[in-house]
Formats: sequence, C-alpha cells, structure tokens
Amino acid sequence: METPLHPWNSRAARASVVHGSLRLIYQQFFDRCDRWSAALQRLGVRPGDRVAYVAPNTHAQLESFYAVPQVGAVTVPINHRLTADD
Repeated sequence: METPLHPWNSRAARASVVHGSLRLIYQQFFDRCDRWSAALQRLGVRPGDRVAYVAPNTHAQLESFYAVPQVGAVTVPINHRLTADD
C-alpha cells in the first residue's frame, strides 16, 4: 500500500529523518531547513542563484533540497565521489 508523504498527517510526530543517532520529526526537520534558508539569505543568496553542494547522502543533503528552493535558488548537487579527472 502506498501512503502519500505528507507532513501534516497523523504521522507528523514520528521520526521523519533518521541518520545514525539523529532522529528528527517533521517540525524539527523543517526548522533546520528554515535556519539554513535564513543563513543562505544572509550570505547573499537570492532567487535565481545556483547553490552548488558537495556532500554524501546524509540528512544535510536532504535539508539542502528544501532550504535552497525556499530562497528561490536552484540546488546543484555535486557527487562527492568525483575525482579531479572527472
């Protein structure tokens, strides 16, 4: 059975992001994304800008996929396994 992922359903109080010992419910996850968006704006990121991001597949990478578009910018994920020759 497929259940749509929606943060405002009855599962909202359950862990939505788990990475090692880090467990975040939706509200905590979205608060982190909001703080990241605010930091990007303080750094001068504006709508239409591109934000390149090099990271492994972690909660921080997931947060970037929410935080950057909140500013109106575009996320440009870069594979952290690329070598200089790539």
